[in-house]
Amino acid sequence: MNRLSLLLICALPPTGHALQPLSDADLSQVAGRDGLAAEFSSPGITADQVKWVTDDGGLDNGSCAGGTADQHNCTLVNQLSLAPVSGDYLGSIDLDVSASGGTPMLSLAADWGLPGAPVQATLGGLTFQNATRDQSSRSLGTFALQSTGSMTLVNTAGILNADPGTAQLDISSTSDLIYRQGAAGAPELSFSDMSFDLLFSTGAAAGHAPGYGRVGVDSEGFVIGAPNALVDLTFNLGYKESPVDFDTTGRSNMLRFGWQGGLVNATQRLGGGGFGYNSYLDGPNTMQDYDGAATGQRSQGLHLLSEWDFDSDFALVIGEASGNQTFARFTNWQTLGAAGPMFSFPVIFDVIQAGNAPAGLCAGPFTSGVPGQGSCQAAGGEFFASGLDAGESAFAVLVRDAHLHAYSTQIQVEDPLAGGTVTPVNWGLLFTYGKMDADIFLHPQGRADGEAVATTNTGIRADITLLAQSPDAWRRANSSDAAVRATAGDGWRTNTHVMAVDTSSPFGSGQNGVGFVNGDLLYRARDLFLRVTDGDAAYPDLPGGLWLQTDSLAQYRFRGIFGGGDLADLSYDALTKVSLLDVNLQTSRFIFVLNPLPVDGVTGAAPIGFNGMLDFDGGTYLTVGEVSSPDSQFFVKDVSGRIAWRDGSLAMISGENTASGLPQLVIKNDLDIGASAGFGAATPGDPLVGTLGFGTENFGRVAIPEGTWASEVILEIPN
Repeated sequence: MNRLSLLLICALPPTGHALQPLSDADLSQVAGRDGLAAEFSSPGITADQVKWVTDDGGLDNGSCAGGTADQHNCTLVNQLSLAPVSGDYLGSIDLDVSASGGTPMLSLAADWGLPGAPVQATLGGLTFQNATRDQSSRSLGTFALQSTGSMTLVNTAGILNADPGTAQLDISSTSDLIYRQGAAGAPELSFSDMSFDLLFSTGAAAGHAPGYGRVGVDSEGFVIGAPNALVDLTFNLGYKESPVDFDTTGRSNMLRFGWQGGLVNATQRLGGGGFGYNSYLDGPNTMQDYDGAATGQRSQGLHLLSEWDFDSDFALVIGEASGNQTFARFTNWQTLGAAGPMFSFPVIFDVIQAGNAPAGLCAGPFTSGVPGQGSCQAAGGEFFASGLDAGESAFAVLVRDAHLHAYSTQIQVEDPLAGGTVTPVNWGLLFTYGKMDADIFLHPQGRADGEAVATTNTGIRADITLLAQSPDAWRRANSSDAAVRATAGDGWRTNTHVMAVDTSSPFGSGQNGVGFVNGDLLYRARDLFLRVTDGDAAYPDLPGGLWLQTDSLAQYRFRGIFGGGDLADLSYDALTKVSLLDVNLQTSRFIFVLNPLPVDGVTGAAPIGFNGMLDFDGGTYLTVGEVSSPDSQFFVKDVSGRIAWRDGSLAMISGENTASGLPQLVIKNDLDIGASAGFGAATPGDPLVGTLGFGTENFGRVAIPEGTWASEVILEIPN
């Protein structure tokens, strides 16, 4: 069984808020409806370590090195603390019981922190220990959450009653989540000025008045859900190179991101149970047992299901977090022909040991579940291995059968410099994904400064395999049989598409899109380090910021049909099909950096900086095929060498500072090739070399030894 073992807790010291004896006069003021009120104050609460023991085979002895050999583990949370940033107030809780029409009701009201004096929860380290791998001396890094907020929950028939329509919930908070990979003074990454508000409501059409949902525990775990909910999750991505200790002052905010508005039929369900043992048969196919459905045996981890539809007022917000703070709102979300929730995201959290880890993901005909390699290949699919190396263990984040079947039909640009002017545009960016699966393994290990791949004991090293697919569409589209090709778009309502969409006309009568249809997206990375750093001596011309870096493997692959059509029917016959496209970028070295840039003194824009470097390993290729004759392909293959994006910036410019008076999105960078692409490294990049050809014929090898291309793309937002 799962259990938390608290090794050391420092108790609350006495304060002026300690309980005092009540006099007769005090008691005369107490009525049954007053309930129970408690206020908490303290200079701090600390715990040296919290240990979560899973899969110990019933030993129940707290051991980290025994029990069930294949999954037994101790998750270690080190150096926890809870303290007010200033003063001594932590928060309060009010509990009351009443009745309405004979139905008992319980209300819980809580608050934490004070304006200007939030409560800070600190996690000094997160790691694990088991018989396969002892990582107790390492850590994923240090986290701190500074927060002020309040919550009110009213539930009928008890606090754990999960019946629909029995609970009212209202949460409001402002927070800063800060992460670093070293001691105090090391660079910090922040989710700054983060708001999280959640209200069970009556929906957008009814003005989001308070409504009812459910909060409680049922046979499947803890559940929060409501027919309608109003949500605001908004934050700025910030960076500070030389902070003090969890520093909220003087940060450089790079990006504003938010989910704002109504959700319909929203459900969040958290239950016990992680990745399952063994495998099971589904018909003739061997499947990974990750849900316990077939064998009834599931490891002791956690699983979380999030799913909902988007209400009419929902918006995805992306823009600048400083300067003029111009941003775009992607609104008017609409289902792409599919039934069921617009958004579904099932995820498993567990600690996985080699030999019992997920084997990999299959791009093939399977619309649910994860088949083994043999079943995948027997069905004509392509298998991408993602298991751990021998002797390894890792934190695992596993996504299974996720999907997004909705897209935005309008973009609204908000321009604070122009008095908050909103410019609506009847264009949308359609990105739907059909079946998404992911195996993400996180190791507590950092990367040291320098060219050699030296490591540190603090940081995040990740192995990632992610696949968002249109099951079996690619195999069918490339078939030599015309009858099979004609079925390639049969699942378009639930497939993966990336398109620009003209939504000026009603759905089904002129709402047209162009882009990549019925596609597969693959991302793989091995030994990918997430770094929060002020730079690296091996690449002196790269700035500090958020780095993604690997010297092993990073692969981006997309394949699908380039074309377009009416969004009411993206079936194969109805599409305007231009070509089959398969793009594979495969690297032996990959670096990508997001960095803050200063506010432009002329336009007032605060660009997001980006730089990147790719060393192609010879597996990179591009093929463009004829739809009616898939074997007729133009290709560039066996590509090796280096390219780099340098001095990149992405800015949203207010219409007050453009010649046309319209807002603009401006993307600029230099593309360095071969020996030019080095960022000051001691060793220059290799020439960019590839083979050109058509069909089965190679035209020859082409090389670009050195060069730089300057690029500037301006997208103007019309009225």
